[in-house]
Amino acid sequence: MQLPLTSAALPQVLWLESTESTNIVLRELVAERGSEVLHGTLVTTTQQTAGRGRQGRGWETPPDTALASSLLLRVDGGFGENSLGMSWIPLLAGSAITRALQPLFSGEDREEPMRVGVKWPNDVHVRGEEDAMAGRPGAKLCGILCEVLPSGEVVVGFGINLLLQDWQLPTERAGSVLACGGDTGGAETLADPLGEALADRVLSVAARELLQIIELAASEPQAARTRVLRDSLTLGAEVRVHLPGGEMIDGRAVGLDDDGALIVDRPTTGQLIVNAADVEHLRSRA
Repeated sequence: MQLPLTSAALPQVLWLESTESTNIVLRELVAERGSEVLHGTLVTTTQQTAGRGRQGRGWETPPDTALASSLLLRVDGGFGENSLGMSWIPLLAGSAITRALQPLFSGEDREEPMRVGVKWPNDVHVRGEEDAMAGRPGAKLCGILCEVLPSGEVVVGFGINLLLQDWQLPTERAGSVLACGGDTGGAETLADPLGEALADRVLSVAARELLQIIELAASEPQAARTRVLRDSLTLGAEVRVHLPGGEMIDGRAVGLDDDGALIVDRPTTGQLIVNAADVEHLRSRA
């Protein structure tokens, strides 16, 4: 696949016809070549056969319908004193990918406005007016999985559903740009020229925005934090937190803690700080 825009935006782009996991390929590349693998190196494919998401869940899609990609970040052990910590990287990545996908749902000829945003902690969704009124985050377009390597680099893996049709979606909560009515430029498969152009456009913006917001997190952490807050679909929503031990807690998501953890107001027992859990959006009580 030819990716001229993406190649111009990044120091190195490795395109693979097929692979088990782009995260594994990038991890092995860093282990083999060390510092020769530059900050901003991207591995990408449209056929990933053994991808995974959070908590070891599998992530597979039909060939030439989705992008599976991994980007290398060299953040020197963190962002430095008084800046956002590395635990913010999934949220920062979500904001970057939001910027890449929102234009596909923002045409002037659209009858219904649709908002792309981040469902805490690491999923990108698109939400229509009906979803917003019901308190739902909308359909999931992208999942993000970040891994810190032993040498300190961070691999940001992300899978973007572009051209899956309704019948190909794995769950009722899943979506794709095509299935949700986004502008695909007439592409039917990522293997044709129109599909290549769509993939290149989305990847180039997502990668460039991710590198820029990582720089922002180091130099102007409050500005990066503000952007993450603005792109959140979860903040302000009624949620049900599914804790690792099986306990479920309902409340309203009201903010992010200093490490990016979700702050949930419970009706009678005060605030809950959620570092790791599945969060379900509920219908608003207002």
